[in-house]
Amino acid sequence: QSYSFENIDKFSIASIVTRTTTDVSNVQFAFMMIIRAVIRAPFMAIFATIMAFVIKWQLAWIFLLIIPITLTILILIAKFVNPIFVRVFEEYDVLNEAVQEDVDGIRVVKSFNQEEHEKKKFGKISDFIYRHFIKAEKRLAWNGPTLNFAVYASILVIVYLGTYMIVNSQGSELNPEQLSSLVTYVMQIMMALMMVSMVYVMMTIARNSSERISELIEEKPTIENPENPITEIKDGSVSFRNVRFGYGEGVDVLSDINFSVPSGSTVGIIGSTASSKTTLISLIARLYDVRDGSVLVGGEDVRSYDLVALRDAVSVVLQKNVLFTGTIRDNLRWGKADATDEEIWHALELAQAKSFVSSFPEKLDTKIAEGGTNVSGGQKQRLCIARALLKNPKILILDDSTSAVDTHTDALIRETLRKERPEVTKFIIGQRVLSIKDCDLILVMDRGRIVGQGTNDTLLKDCDIYRELYESQLGGGDFDAAE
Repeated sequence: QSYSFENIDKFSIASIVTRTTTDVSNVQFAFMMIIRAVIRAPFMAIFATIMAFVIKWQLAWIFLLIIPITLTILILIAKFVNPIFVRVFEEYDVLNEAVQEDVDGIRVVKSFNQEEHEKKKFGKISDFIYRHFIKAEKRLAWNGPTLNFAVYASILVIVYLGTYMIVNSQGSELNPEQLSSLVTYVMQIMMALMMVSMVYVMMTIARNSSERISELIEEKPTIENPENPITEIKDGSVSFRNVRFGYGEGVDVLSDINFSVPSGSTVGIIGSTASSKTTLISLIARLYDVRDGSVLVGGEDVRSYDLVALRDAVSVVLQKNVLFTGTIRDNLRWGKADATDEEIWHALELAQAKSFVSSFPEKLDTKIAEGGTNVSGGQKQRLCIARALLKNPKILILDDSTSAVDTHTDALIRETLRKERPEVTKFIIGQRVLSIKDCDLILVMDRGRIVGQGTNDTLLKDCDIYRELYESQLGGGDFDAAE
């Protein structure tokens, strides 16, 4: 939960799921095996060896020769098996990713009749894991025969030499009862070694899992609170100064971003697909850190703020709306944990969601299914907007979050926000010109750059990209009038 988006992007969600489930189970099972063996096996082996030396040290030394040879073979087996498990657990990440995509996109899979294709894709990954596990287990299977060979070979040698001693000394140096005890102690040592061998196999598997878990735990969040952070955001003014940003070590996806808006402004952002509109607004809430330049909120660099204070002041309704399992009330209280029903209904009214929530028999106690599948896309968007408004933010960011509602409802939401929350700085990312044409400032983006900024009338005259979008969506009537 403390990771930034950059950390999560590095591991991928599927990999994090694998590490927190399958890998943890492997370590857990190995730990249970170890604590049993640690208590029994060492004591059993040590005392059996001591008693063997007490009975006849001339024969007991055979153990000291066999055990190092056996351990060497086990270590060599592990050396060849370990790389296989590394590949298998990496493939587990791919398997989980495939499952996650299929579950999330099950409606698309069925609507395109691609069930067989997805089965084959899943089967291919499963087959890879199966074959490599079999390969690893075949090599690990040498553990048992190696130990059995070592133990029974030592028993044969002891029985042969012991029998020789009994016959030659006529029982004065060693008698049959002592030889029988020696064999019993050898078997006890064998049992101890077998237990160690089983634990060794589990430790070989758990070693890779523990490394993957440790990698996740030891990863340092790329975004943390500064020393002596600012906890008060003065207002909702926003400035971008020579901002440059890229994901990881990749190429820049934002370059030379410069603009400033006073508190209470409404800013529209429009541009072609993959023009980095969402990336730009992610920097305001410090979901990512800029590579160069600075982003200022309330006159201060966002990197100087306390993260909780900053994100409490910035409400983001993302392009992909997420509702959690629970009631509508529970979901909306993510915006404000102690919100009263009156406050919740007012937020629903601002988001144009009050009418359809009122139509539900259980009103605010209506259960939201997993992923919000029992409400429409437009209803889900409006509930997410209401949740964001409950925070009473200084900055509200709507990332194409009215795309699933009709233009009339979209206009009502914007008009209500303008009248009811004039002090809030609003950023509206839209694909429809109608959603942003009345904004105080419009940013036109293309390939990670701002290619035009100004009002609707200014951009119609000065920005070719905006003019093309405007004419393709609304026709040229308004433009001609503006001319």
